[in-house]
Amino acid sequence: MIDIKEKEKCCGCSACASICPKNCIEMKEDNEGFLYPCVDKKSCVECDLCEKVCPILNYKKTDKNHNQSAFIVQNKDKEVCRQSTAGGAFSAIGEYVIDQGGIVFGVELQDDYFVRHIGVSDKEKLVKFRNSKYVQSYIGNSYKEVKEYLNSGRLVCFSGTPCQIEGLLTYLGGKPENLVLVDVVCRAVPSPGVWRKYINMISEKLGGIKSVRFRDKTLGYQYSTMELRDKNNRIYRGGSESHPWLRMFLSGMIIRPSCTECPFRAPYRKSDFTIWDCFNIHNIDKSFNENTGTTRMLIHTDKGKRIFENIKDNFKYKNIDVEVAIKNVKEMVFSPEFNVKRKEFFKDYENIPMDELINKYFPNTFKVKLKKNARLFLNYIGLDKILKHVLKKG
Repeated sequence: MIDIKEKEKCCGCSACASICPKNCIEMKEDNEGFLYPCVDKKSCVECDLCEKVCPILNYKKTDKNHNQSAFIVQNKDKEVCRQSTAGGAFSAIGEYVIDQGGIVFGVELQDDYFVRHIGVSDKEKLVKFRNSKYVQSYIGNSYKEVKEYLNSGRLVCFSGTPCQIEGLLTYLGGKPENLVLVDVVCRAVPSPGVWRKYINMISEKLGGIKSVRFRDKTLGYQYSTMELRDKNNRIYRGGSESHPWLRMFLSGMIIRPSCTECPFRAPYRKSDFTIWDCFNIHNIDKSFNENTGTTRMLIHTDKGKRIFENIKDNFKYKNIDVEVAIKNVKEMVFSPEFNVKRKEFFKDYENIPMDELINKYFPNTFKVKLKKNARLFLNYIGLDKILKHVLKKG
């Protein structure tokens, strides 16, 4: 049976819980707010299927793909592009699948701000999947639902982090022809438990929340911010230099242990598409609007190429060298490190309110306020990229 002794060896993909014939594995939250499999030993029949589907225990490196292709894309639908994290690539893939009578699985931020995988077969509902969700999503029964749809002959598209893609493939025991896989270049996943505690604190302070966007492009793609609106539609916005949630996430304080030893970081993947940001579009092709948002896309399979041929008219696009696409993309191959204060943070997380936790580890100091005001000013005069590059070096 599955027994997690080292948390770095569990990515929380839920493949083990999904495959269990006795349904005796439950994904339970630990003291850091992450989900891990917990086995009811009285019900377990020791079939070992849970170990056989674990993508980390059974990891096999993907062979070098000499047939890859790479593109930069911007969706021609301006509203889709505005709602999307980058260039709106996934929406076009999803629309194609639904037009073929298929179903698309992605991540939704639900009304209670719980982040989970769901399936949709209505193009209007693809809006649920636009925009990043900087929280590890709950898989639930999604793998089982994917398998049922595949077995019925329907085309299925599943998007997620690389570990979720690998977990689905091990659960299915292979990659059916009617399955389309889209993974994102993932920095790491933050704790769902910390997110719940954080959003509850914010909701209480604001008297309720109307909406949350983890990546809002109101100030432009080059200065993407996290935006919250209260019930009176007042806006609370901050970038990576000042927003508490982004600071916690990007500092390595609240990321999952397995993310620091992720075996799935590589330019060669088992998915059909890999998609991610392209902030340096001005270095690749200046004809693209750098503040609209651009998606970099790797296509790994012939299936992916066929689909791209069917959707390319939805994009302004350019075919680029794979090496150009992945140049300097550290998240593609390197895992992040923990914040040096992480253990102390999670010890306090169990004992003190969230606002005190933030004030202790991520105070809104004069320096933070200065960075935010400087970015807002430079954004206003169109020179925010300069400070962004300085902050990255600092």
